[in-house]
Amino acid sequence: KLSKKKIDELQSGARIQIDEEKKDPLDFAVWKFSDVKPVWDSPWGKGRPGWHIECSAMSIKYLGENFEIHGGGRDLIFPHHENEIAQSESCTGVQFAKIWMHVGMVTIQGEKMSKSAGNTKSIKYVLENWGSNIIRLFCLSGHYSKVIDYSEEMLKENITKWRQVETCYYELIHACGENHEGVNAIIKKIGTEFDDSLENNFNTHLALLAFFQLVKETNRLAAAEKLGIEDSLIIKKEFERMLFVLGLSIPEMTEDKKQEIDDLISNREKLRIEKQFDDADKIRDKLNEMNIELIDHKEKTIWMKKENIKSEN
Repeated sequence: KLSKKKIDELQSGARIQIDEEKKDPLDFAVWKFSDVKPVWDSPWGKGRPGWHIECSAMSIKYLGENFEIHGGGRDLIFPHHENEIAQSESCTGVQFAKIWMHVGMVTIQGEKMSKSAGNTKSIKYVLENWGSNIIRLFCLSGHYSKVIDYSEEMLKENITKWRQVETCYYELIHACGENHEGVNAIIKKIGTEFDDSLENNFNTHLALLAFFQLVKETNRLAAAEKLGIEDSLIIKKEFERMLFVLGLSIPEMTEDKKQEIDDLISNREKLRIEKQFDDADKIRDKLNEMNIELIDHKEKTIWMKKENIKSEN
C-alpha cells in the first residue's frame, strides 16, 4: 500500500535469513518464541511480540483502531509500516491510519549518520551551540520527505535570517510612524500563501518563504519610516501566528527590564547630543553585553534583544 512493491517481485532472504519453519518465506513474525527474558506466556507458547506488532499495539491502545496521521522515517516504509498495516487491518477490519507522513534522513556530507563512521551530532550539542530557533529554521527550509544534509554553513546562514526576524519583531513593538495604505491587503495575501503552502503536503519551504516575505516587508516599511501603530498591530498579529505555527519563539522581556533598557538608551542619546561620545559608547558597550542592539533611524533609536547563540561568538 505504501511502498507499491509487488509480492511476486519480492526476493526471499534478501533482508534476513529464510526461516524454514514459515509456511511462506515472506511472512513476518507476530510472536517470537523464546526462553530468553523478557518473555511472556501466550496461547501459542512462551515468547515476546514481534517488532512490528509492538507499534500496532501501542497505536491502537492510545489512538484507536483508526486515526489520522502515522509518521516515521522513509526507511521504515518497507517492511515495517507495510507489516503494521497488514496485521492491524487484518485484526480490526478497518483502515489503520488515514495519512502516512514519512520524513527524509539527516545526513552529514551526504553520508548517513552513524557512530561507527564517527559523524554523529547529538541533539544536545546542536541545541547548545545553535539553539532551537536556528535548528527549526534549518529543518523547515526543506520538505519533510526529503533528505536534509547537516551543514554548519547553512546553520550560520539561518542566524542571519533569525536576526531579520528579531528586527521585525522589535520594529513592530517600537512602531510610531504614519500608517501605510494597503497593509491589510498585503498581510492577507501573505497569510493565505503561508496557509496554502502548509495545506499542500506540509510544504514548510514555501511557508517559510511567505513568512520571510512578511518580515522583509515589515523591515522595509520601518526603514522608510512608514510603519504606523495601527499597521504594526495588524502585522504583529499575523507575525505571531506564523511564529507559533512554525514553532519559533522570541524571548519575552519583563517590564522592569524594558524600562532599564529605555533609560540607558535615553541617557546615551543625551550624551550624544552633548557630544560626550566616549561616555555614550560605554553605554552602548553595556547594552551589547546585555545582547541589546541599537537600530538608529533618522528620527529615533530603537533597540532589539538578540538571542545569545553560542556558535555566533
